[in-house]
Amino acid sequence: MAKRWLQRIMSLLWPIPVSRSEGNFGMLEVRWEGGRKVLNSAHGNQSFGSLHRVWQQAFARIDLRAFPPANVLLLGLGAGSVPAILRKELGCDAPITAVEIDPGIVQLGRSEFELADHADLSIVPGDATVRIHALPERYALVVVDLFEDLDLARGVDTMGFAHALRDRCNGILLFNTVGYNAESTQRCDRVKENLTRCFISVDELVLEDVNRVFIAR
Repeated sequence: MAKRWLQRIMSLLWPIPVSRSEGNFGMLEVRWEGGRKVLNSAHGNQSFGSLHRVWQQAFARIDLRAFPPANVLLLGLGAGSVPAILRKELGCDAPITAVEIDPGIVQLGRSEFELADHADLSIVPGDATVRIHALPERYALVVVDLFEDLDLARGVDTMGFAHALRDRCNGILLFNTVGYNAESTQRCDRVKENLTRCFISVDELVLEDVNRVFIAR
């Protein structure tokens, strides 16, 4: 406990490494930053840093605290930022089904970020762009956060995936993308165009300079 407290305090001055391990898409590093433990990949935050702030703001935009969903589908669990926000910050007790391709990230979530403490969280291993077609339910809130390091995961900018999201969603869809250069920006635009063809309305929320979260209904 004393070591954890010291690391937290020292990380207000500079990052404090905790562990490094190999994930499906490269190196993963757990470290303390700004008084908070985070999970980073080589080029971006995967949980509890800037990504955590993105989802906090996205959920605030749809006023999730006032209008909690009946159930949640999370495509891309990471180490558990979204469940932590829903459970600990917003008091949302809706059942969560999370699809995650990287077992190493799930293990880090359990060992370093209290992922196992979240009640009514079902984790489905595998590729979300494939698994989504086999899910039997529809969800009031669908959250998409699928990346390979800093780039959108393969297949998420296809019409087939957009149609699958429409089939699984009977409420609101939140789709996080990152545009940091010409190619990645084009993929973000393609995601938005596909969603526009499948949903009644699509709004865009720009956060943390490079994150573009599409809100589809």
